[in-house]
Amino acid sequence: MGRRALGVVSADRDMVSLGGVRRFAKRALGEVLGMIERHRQRRSLAALDDHLLRDVGLSRTDARREAEKAFWQQ
Repeated sequence: MGRRALGVVSADRDMVSLGGVRRFAKRALGEVLGMIERHRQRRSLAALDDHLLRDVGLSRTDARREAEKAFWQQ
């Protein structure tokens, strides 16, 4: 009878599974941090005065439209 038939899980399989969980957690954390950063940047954009917005080629309407996007939208 093989090890699998006895219900024994190999150490290699546990390491692969743990690595997968770590990669998922790292990717999820990166996504959350990206959303937070987008939200911060949009608030900063909305706070710029018209003169600075013209310097970067945006209108007040463009800035408002961008700032009104939900934090999860890119």
